[in-house]
Amino acid sequence: MRYDKREAKIGLLTIGQSPRDDLTPEIKALLSPGLQIIEYGLLDKLNLSEIKSLEPEINEIPLVSRLRNGQQVELSPNKISRLWLQALKLMQTKLNIKAAGLLCTHDFGQQTESPIPVIFPFNYLKFLINYILKPNSLGVVVPLASQIKATRNKWGEHRVFVQSKSPYTQDKSWPEIAISLAQAKVEAVLLDCIGYKIKDKQTLQNLLKVPILLPRTVLAFALNQLF
Repeated sequence: MRYDKREAKIGLLTIGQSPRDDLTPEIKALLSPGLQIIEYGLLDKLNLSEIKSLEPEINEIPLVSRLRNGQQVELSPNKISRLWLQALKLMQTKLNIKAAGLLCTHDFGQQTESPIPVIFPFNYLKFLINYILKPNSLGVVVPLASQIKATRNKWGEHRVFVQSKSPYTQDKSWPEIAISLAQAKVEAVLLDCIGYKIKDKQTLQNLLKVPILLPRTVLAFALNQLF
């Protein structure tokens, strides 16, 4: 299905709060001219107490996003999955969104009840890694150390070397990350969070001479194919 971009409103759905001024301008700059971007967040209408209730349970692997004030927030994948359908229906009926891109790289599986097409970056990243790059060893950077074990399972078709560095807080330096991944002799690197910026990829690319996948640019490419 392909849409007329003269009438197209693209939804950008974050699992945190909108607007994502750390993210949307970079995606918008990569989209075809004339496309209108409408942002919406799963947490937009929630107060701090309600947001806190969505924190991960003990031993649950958290997802990381950003609140409107720039604060990092950790969320339960299971709990936020309950908010999906409501958000997508609102985007369709109230905001006249024709299709949406998810601002998250988690594998949420098939959202079969979605009233509009939704592009999940995970699906495109998986295709690029498994069928195009085909690395024997894959380097992955994730926001939290607590995500490392799950990330190895997520990309387990390869030898996976994982480093953690949050895109939202002060953390390790990119040179530290690059040294570790170079020692592991990775053949490709995935920055496995939508929060990583183009400048993050560029910095790492200058330090490592291997392909580096940035989810926000992959998402922009996929959205361009619809319109």
